[in-house]
Amino acid sequence: MTIERIRHPQKLGDRLGAPDAVQASFVVLFDGWVEDLERLHASAVAHLGPRDWELVVVDNPVDDAASERIAGLERVTHLPLRDQLGWAAGRNLGLRQATGRIAIVVDTSVELTGDVLGPIEDHLDDPGVGLVGRWGVSSAHGFHFEESDGPDVDGVEAYLMAVRRADLQRTGLFNPKFKWYRNADLDFSFQVRDAGLRTIVDQTLPLERHTHRLWESTPEAMRDEQSRKNFFRFRDHWGDRRDLFLATE
Repeated sequence: MTIERIRHPQKLGDRLGAPDAVQASFVVLFDGWVEDLERLHASAVAHLGPRDWELVVVDNPVDDAASERIAGLERVTHLPLRDQLGWAAGRNLGLRQATGRIAIVVDTSVELTGDVLGPIEDHLDDPGVGLVGRWGVSSAHGFHFEESDGPDVDGVEAYLMAVRRADLQRTGLFNPKFKWYRNADLDFSFQVRDAGLRTIVDQTLPLERHTHRLWESTPEAMRDEQSRKNFFRFRDHWGDRRDLFLATE
């Protein structure tokens, strides 16, 4: 199989305003470890039954063999890139190409253990809820965030985060300055809260989280530096917006 890689992803256009074609789009940025992606895909096939869903895979170039395996998966919209994109830009590309009523950003370290879509749809039927996930964080002062049981949280973590696709035109997409993943989800959560919507977690969502291989494979000094830069970027943007922190509501 010959993989025709996308040289100019901006020319793919934007489907954010297009009618919904499926119930849900799971959006993945593939940075390697194809077995993890296949595990995620297999779990969706096993547990979503007759539901109408797609898996949008933004394929940062790793190797053609991995891309060929991705291209062979059912229900996959495969976007094999010639040049790598950063975390936020890659996610944004996937969101722009998604066609589901609900867009679900998900990491390949996550595995579905049941029908996650049903409860997500139930939560998003509430017009006041804008972002739903399984894992989240909150802060008492805005300088240090800790895991939170919710349901309302300051930030939904991007292991899995679900939004109504139509709301993305209201909240905006991820800030493309976040080339590393840490705290990009926190920044996006505040965009949702700034739009007047709740950010919540549901600990009963049937999901299992496995080793996050990008984190584990990145040298400690590099990941600490990139995480710190992203946190300062978040603080510069939202640090003065005390009205958006749950602890001050």
